[in-house]
Amino acid sequence: MDFVEVVVVASPFANITPLYDVDPDADALLIVPPPKHEPKSSHDHQPLLNGINGTHAVTEVNGVDGLGIHNPSDAYQVASPPATRSQKGLRLKVSSKHLTLASRVFKIKLQFANLGAARQSDGRVHLQLAPVFDPTAVSIVMNALHVRGSKVPKTLDLETLTNVAVFVDRFQLVDAIDIYAERWISRLEASVPTAYTPDLIRWIYISHVFRHADIFKAVTKAAAAQSSGPIPTLGLPIRDKIINHIDTARQSLLTQAFARIHTAVDDLTSGVPACPSQHCDSLLLGELTRSLQPRGLLWPRPAKPYAGVSFAAVTRGVDAGIRLIVRRRDEAEDRARRRREAEQPPWFMRKKSSGSVSPGAVRVQGPPGVPTWPLTPAPSPDPSVKDGWGGLDFVHECDATRVVDALQRLRGLVGDVEGLTLESPLGYQAY
Repeated sequence: MDFVEVVVVASPFANITPLYDVDPDADALLIVPPPKHEPKSSHDHQPLLNGINGTHAVTEVNGVDGLGIHNPSDAYQVASPPATRSQKGLRLKVSSKHLTLASRVFKIKLQFANLGAARQSDGRVHLQLAPVFDPTAVSIVMNALHVRGSKVPKTLDLETLTNVAVFVDRFQLVDAIDIYAERWISRLEASVPTAYTPDLIRWIYISHVFRHADIFKAVTKAAAAQSSGPIPTLGLPIRDKIINHIDTARQSLLTQAFARIHTAVDDLTSGVPACPSQHCDSLLLGELTRSLQPRGLLWPRPAKPYAGVSFAAVTRGVDAGIRLIVRRRDEAEDRARRRREAEQPPWFMRKKSSGSVSPGAVRVQGPPGVPTWPLTPAPSPDPSVKDGWGGLDFVHECDATRVVDALQRLRGLVGDVEGLTLESPLGYQAY
């Protein structure tokens, strides 16, 4: 798609859109027509997907189309121009020299155009953008290119920054506004999401366009752990290579997770983690089956590309399957702790010793009327079930609990996921 054209015949927008004077000595007029589609609100922070089979990724969220250009929030006050709050388009008086120095796209377009024939009655060359760019975003970038720093906002909201990134990306203007982008991103960096929401997708695009390696690595890692398929683009021109590599990381993570889950289930069904006294193995197998099978995560065993499945959803299913065993173990540990505390003498009865205790010293005599306390506790009695306690009065260990420990470490796999890096080890741009 050609995103800019030299207008030979007067543009139909030339007299109906607001005129903004970026360069008083301008020899070019940049025309930003109204976007084709009336954008809807994009302030959506709900998760994109739940990561379970049957719910698939979508390519459009909140009616976002095209390049994802949105109407900026009215709460954001741009320093100039004041008339760009509406979607009526905009005309900007600019310098062709500034455009060609900053953008190779503008340079090629102006270099091969018949500028003499293209000059309009006002003596300027008219450049008309495709109707996909946000007028406010274009005006911000033009002020930056023309060294009008006082007119460039010090802070942008995420929506406006996304629109700026789209314009900068299409016209290769990163180097020209890099210093402003660093400031805008630093003011928003604390709000970079970790949940899989539309804002996470926007940050993937923004951090890639403005070459912010740390944010790019963090948000692509979060997307790999929480997405259930190729990430939706929200209409933003995210590179296919980025989408494919994020999904490759997701599939690799799921392969490791399913290997551990199915090893545990195979061991439980074969009776290897035996628990003849309390039947923890049978209880664990039943709970895991009830939690994972309705999600389609056991039989038939999922295979690549694991469509509609996210690592986050798998770990939630496993946590639900081991919850009962974990709760029983926690309760037993709590009872054992309380029993140990009950067997301890009061603090004022405890004897201070400066050295080793002789084997013959068995008891410490307390005040009159207070029972004596053993210096060395009696041997622990054999484990037994206490009526009314709902379980064992000791920490129960068996092979099944070791399976639980292995499944609890499943979440740690996400730490092995490497977010995407913007540069190769040799310093070349990877994306």
